[in-house]
Amino acid sequence: MQISMSYMIGTIMSSLLLPLAGRCYDIFGSRVMIVFAGTGLGIAMLMLSQSSNMIIVIQTLLPEINPAVCGVLVMTFIFLLLRQFGQGIMAMVSMNTLAKWFDRHRGFVSGISGIFVSFSFAGAPLFMNVLIEEYSYTASMFLLALICGLGMALIGWTFYRDKPEDCGMLMDGKKIDADEKTNLSEEREITLKAALRTYSFWIFCLGLCSLSLIITGFTFHISSIGALAGLSRMDAFGMFLPMSVISAVSHLIAGWASDRMPLKYLLMILLVSLGMGCLGILHLESIWFRMLVISGFGISGGLYACLIIVVWPRFYGRKHLGSINGLFMGAQVFASAIGPPVFGISENLTGNYSTSAWISAVLCLVLLLSSFRTVSYYRPLSS
Repeated sequence: MQISMSYMIGTIMSSLLLPLAGRCYDIFGSRVMIVFAGTGLGIAMLMLSQSSNMIIVIQTLLPEINPAVCGVLVMTFIFLLLRQFGQGIMAMVSMNTLAKWFDRHRGFVSGISGIFVSFSFAGAPLFMNVLIEEYSYTASMFLLALICGLGMALIGWTFYRDKPEDCGMLMDGKKIDADEKTNLSEEREITLKAALRTYSFWIFCLGLCSLSLIITGFTFHISSIGALAGLSRMDAFGMFLPMSVISAVSHLIAGWASDRMPLKYLLMILLVSLGMGCLGILHLESIWFRMLVISGFGISGGLYACLIIVVWPRFYGRKHLGSINGLFMGAQVFASAIGPPVFGISENLTGNYSTSAWISAVLCLVLLLSSFRTVSYYRPLSS
């Protein structure tokens, strides 16, 4: 519970800063922000690798502080940095860059990127567990700091450009000509304030955030959930591998479909599959319920990875994409902060995770019914 609370507090603090990061993105662009995010993530992971030593140093300098409190404070600060630079700014910049460079083929390109994203997200718990057992916790975090943090900063500075117009191009790889220059002014430019007055923004935001809440809570407690179901640690983590395959395939299909159909239908499928995965947690000892978890969370994860890229530029254009996506990312990070405590409290009070699974399933059902009113274009609430 101490780790869960540290994660929750640090993540909530990060969510409050992400809207500001979104506005900075609109000002400075992708290239500067990806370097900033990569460098910050590298520093955060280096601190994570030395968290035990940091706690000892603080206790030595301030012996009056309770050791447990000191540990919570250090881990809260590290979680703040990890969420701010990693799943916060770095994820936002990467998604926005794809959205700015593609229009008609945005969904298809999202599907291709989703092959890598899905395997990374779903395979990360298993990969990191193997890495820690092989090289120790400290060495693993140091290695990841160099590869994922500082390495990404270098890659971003080399290859990222904010928008195609900076390179004499239009979206989808087209060259700028005299006729198409006039069309640039016709692009939808909806501000954050106007976007917040639309019903679709809130339903898509809440629907996507529900996945962050549930999947983060499930992943955070996967060892305990598996143990209660009689699964070994490796069997529990092993569910993420087939989940990643299903997620990659569903993302590719969703990317193709998003270019050809209203996005609200993809949101509905996401909520149905996410709810199915929640019900699978109830009897994880059964192979059929484990398959329900794997397929449900895998499909919803692929659809999520597609929608977070295509939905906001489709509805509101590119000019204020950083501000809009920054607010969404803040909400999404906030939701992910709530997930682990919700699942942890369920286990503490009842000895299992059934209560949190039922709450999550009901949440999916409510959002599914609410999604019928959404439209896949910009429309103010007053209309």
